[in-house]
Amino acid sequence: MEIRSLVRGSCERFCPDTEAKMRIQKKLLHFFEYKDGQKHVPGVLVKEFTRSAADAKVPKAKDMRTELCLTRTVEYLLKDILLDERKPYHLAYDFIFDRLRMVRREIVIQQYDARQTIRLLEPMIMFLAYSRYRLCAEPIDKFDPKICNQHLQECLNMTLCYYKELDDEQEKQNNVNSTIRDFQRRCFIEALYQVFNLGTSEALVRGLTLPVEVRKDKIFKLAFDICMNYHQGNLYRVIIGLPQLPHILCAVAASKLQMIRRRLLEIFTHAYNNKQLTVPTSYLLHLTLAEPQFLAELCHQYNIALTPDRKAVRFIKTDFRSSAEAIKPRREPFVEAKLERIYLPEVLLLKKLWL
Repeated sequence: MEIRSLVRGSCERFCPDTEAKMRIQKKLLHFFEYKDGQKHVPGVLVKEFTRSAADAKVPKAKDMRTELCLTRTVEYLLKDILLDERKPYHLAYDFIFDRLRMVRREIVIQQYDARQTIRLLEPMIMFLAYSRYRLCAEPIDKFDPKICNQHLQECLNMTLCYYKELDDEQEKQNNVNSTIRDFQRRCFIEALYQVFNLGTSEALVRGLTLPVEVRKDKIFKLAFDICMNYHQGNLYRVIIGLPQLPHILCAVAASKLQMIRRRLLEIFTHAYNNKQLTVPTSYLLHLTLAEPQFLAELCHQYNIALTPDRKAVRFIKTDFRSSAEAIKPRREPFVEAKLERIYLPEVLLLKKLWL
């Protein structure tokens, strides 16, 4: 078997000259790669994702970017392109998603170590988590949540493996090399993993076996407590805890909220089953984190009766539509309020978490 030699990139441009010349010549530029949107006037090109064939040769050093260039590429995508409002966000997402995928491929080809890989993967995790929320209401032809979830889980799994590698390395050397910022970034990503994998035993087991200093972190502890309460069936504490999460974590949790609301209403149909008595909608609004209009939509979806004045709900367990699927995730007002108070690029790049 032929052993391929390790190649380190030497290109300092977002897009290597060979690819740039070919794509300009064949007019294969994306809208965001034209100068100020002008047709036929190339602007900033970014290396696009290409699948590698089984018999493909190892890329040349000049066709791969350096670590510094990859870092600048990620920063450019998550700042300049992310904030570009000339096109709908789903188009910016598609462009950024593709270009970040190529960054991930170059990380693998160049066999970066744990620290190098973590620094590049963490912002990708934040971008995918934010986009999963931002585009949750889009039709399938504009955004596929399953693909986004798959790539988010892959990035999370890879990053967590490298965290473990660093833990083992530090344990052997009996020292701590990570900075306070690196530690904060890790705790945030660990918390994101917990919330994204709400309800899975794997996430809980990981949370229980993390280093003590991570488990004591305020943000991680809040996220892990929510997951533990969900596992124990204490949905009240889950609902109370969600709005306390910071911005992106709150956005990730919002994708689980419809499932939680459905479970909560189904429990109520048994707990408050009575043809004569009713439950005030004000109480349900507080418990479900829903707006009045949306609560009415929830009741219609699961065949729960509202009184004519819509001030109370009557739960009858035999009427509950258990076959109905959970409503599609939506953008929640309490999450939007948190996102409005942050400068998004700083948060996605984990330069300032705005906690």
